[in-house]
Amino acid sequence: MEDFARGAENDRAADFVALGGTVLTLDRAGRRAGALAAKAGRIIAIGTDREIAELIGPDTRVLDLGGRTAIPGFVESHNHPAFFGMTLAAPVDAGSPPNDTIDDIAGRVAQAVSDRGPGEWVRGFRYDDTLLADRRHPARSDLDAVSPRNPVVLTHVSGHFCVANSAALREVGITATTPDPPGGHIARDERGEPTGLLVETAAFLVTSRLPGQSADDLADALRLADAEYLANGITSVHDTGIGLIGGSAELEAYRTLWRTGGLRTRIRGYLFDGLVPGLAEGRPERPDLVDAGDRFALTGVKIIADGSIQGRTGCLAEGYTCDPGEHGMMLVEPADLGQRIAALDAAGWQVAVHGNGDAAIDAIIDGYSRLGAPDGTGRRHRIEHCQTVREDQLDRMAAHDVLASFFIKHVYYWGDRHHDTFLGPERARRISPLASARKRGIHFGLHSDTPVTPVPPLEGIWCAVRRTTREGVVLGPEQAIDVDAALRGYTIDAAYLAGEEDLKGSLEAGKLADLAVLSDDPTTVDPDRLRSLRVEATVSGGEIAWRHASFPDARSPR
Repeated sequence: MEDFARGAENDRAADFVALGGTVLTLDRAGRRAGALAAKAGRIIAIGTDREIAELIGPDTRVLDLGGRTAIPGFVESHNHPAFFGMTLAAPVDAGSPPNDTIDDIAGRVAQAVSDRGPGEWVRGFRYDDTLLADRRHPARSDLDAVSPRNPVVLTHVSGHFCVANSAALREVGITATTPDPPGGHIARDERGEPTGLLVETAAFLVTSRLPGQSADDLADALRLADAEYLANGITSVHDTGIGLIGGSAELEAYRTLWRTGGLRTRIRGYLFDGLVPGLAEGRPERPDLVDAGDRFALTGVKIIADGSIQGRTGCLAEGYTCDPGEHGMMLVEPADLGQRIAALDAAGWQVAVHGNGDAAIDAIIDGYSRLGAPDGTGRRHRIEHCQTVREDQLDRMAAHDVLASFFIKHVYYWGDRHHDTFLGPERARRISPLASARKRGIHFGLHSDTPVTPVPPLEGIWCAVRRTTREGVVLGPEQAIDVDAALRGYTIDAAYLAGEEDLKGSLEAGKLADLAVLSDDPTTVDPDRLRSLRVEATVSGGEIAWRHASFPDARSPR
């Protein structure tokens, strides 16, 4: 066995072996092999079928790849598992066809109301006003017509807005005299009455008061999300905003699942900054590492600096193309943002700040750049989404060692509307500028922000390589990256964002035996086929956590 192939001299048999196909290690050398072996959840050897077969004992579980390709398990660097799980269980899916009009959505609400008792809440998700023929958000009057007594809340696909009917507004006490919260807005009609649309932090006035968000409810939602992640080859997820949905109950749900063995996907959590004790006073508590483990650990803190481009709340230096006088909004004022970043860094937290608009990104970089050392403090602070980052800002990010998690699926799902409506041609072609970031040596991961867009990483890899919109337009081809780089954005480079590149993200001796088995080799197929490749099986710690019905289970030689 070659030095590269043998992870460690070991006289004992492996617990798990995968052979009979292609193994893309995604190590620094980009080496390829035919098989691998693992013991106690870690890879012990990589090599040829013949070499790895020597490690098969009577109790070894042998997975025959059957000519398929094994890669490192995907690392999803920005998702919201509890939110995702809640959408999977919601009675109203306001985003799936046929939801072409507000009347279509109202019809689904009416059906959900008919299935519930008087006064029971109805919740729906994923409506997108920019795809509706009505070209507007639903209003409370639209929902009142089908649900005069049951409270109804519909959450926008971006997660930055919600619409509530009159019964829901009454339940939470929102009236014409309710002031706008800091960083939010209550939409009102010409008489000053709430229309039902709640923008940014105003949405929390309702969503934080909804029933069905106990720790047990949230644990159920996390289990649903966990199953979907595994079915898509994802073995690790960065939950960037624990507490955004259920407050402290969300953290309790995670800890309960972790302690009872209910987590199969590895979670690295970023706590919503509003839940960090002492942060409001400028003296945040230090990270509590007591519960840290390979399945769950709190890694950092999430701050939301601005809103969403498609919601016109992302904070832009130049106005929106559809409304040049509108620049969006900062949810946290720059001075306050800088103070929060400095306090969290001093307390030992990694910081991840949501920034879509370039004006918000300026404020985030300003906060990071004031921390002292030119290359940062070593805590690997991040910018989330980083959608409209400019070339000069990328220079500053590189200078201060600021990392990015790019929301690459924006290119496909909103690229046409960014081009035609929100940003205009020049800014739109530069959204998620991966090639420019890579040229500067900026470490970045890629993400889907699920449930904002569908979870499959293979679709995200296709987006990074082809940069094709829904309407088939190639948006900013000069910002495309190759397949290898895109794969790394969902594996080893994503692991780097949480400081875990020595633990996962590539298939090497000593690392976790986390794999995704694909129907074909993504580095050799036509790039247009990338999104149609199928995940055949997902292996976590040397155990098959999920497999397609047509894929054979691992077997023992006994």
